[in-house]
Amino acid sequence: MHAMPQKTSFYPVQSPRFERAEYVMALLKKHIGPVAVLILLLIFSAPLTAPGQEEDLLENHPDAYLDKQRPAVDFPHEFHMGELDCLQCHHEYDEDGENVLDKNLLKEDNEKILCGSCHNAGTDIDLKKAFHHNCIGCHRDFRKSGDPTGPELCGECHVKQ
Repeated sequence: MHAMPQKTSFYPVQSPRFERAEYVMALLKKHIGPVAVLILLLIFSAPLTAPGQEEDLLENHPDAYLDKQRPAVDFPHEFHMGELDCLQCHHEYDEDGENVLDKNLLKEDNEKILCGSCHNAGTDIDLKKAFHHNCIGCHRDFRKSGDPTGPELCGECHVKQ
């Protein structure tokens, strides 16, 4: 009987190219776990805010509050983005009272979506009234429905540092 020659490699022909391929595959197998963990850490440690959105916004509008009596509000924008639809706060109403604002306009560099672009001293609902009506009103609605809610009293939003 003839003895079968033993293969030292998966490939029938030995060449530097095949040895290199085996070496690369061995490295990948050895390091794939740590590399995968690193990739997952990078993915899940990235902030979950929308592109261009800040996590917290400091609502400080000295031009709108000439008689400023309380400190600025540190508004947790990221939290609200995770809990509410953007159009619950950002709006542009048509003559029928329907919000027709295009969500695609909600970008950080678009100043037209900032509350103060419409709610200013020359309008019936200035910035202060808009913030108080929208924020406190929403918090009250959540409380009345039995859901967890945010602050409703002045000192709970306007916190002295």
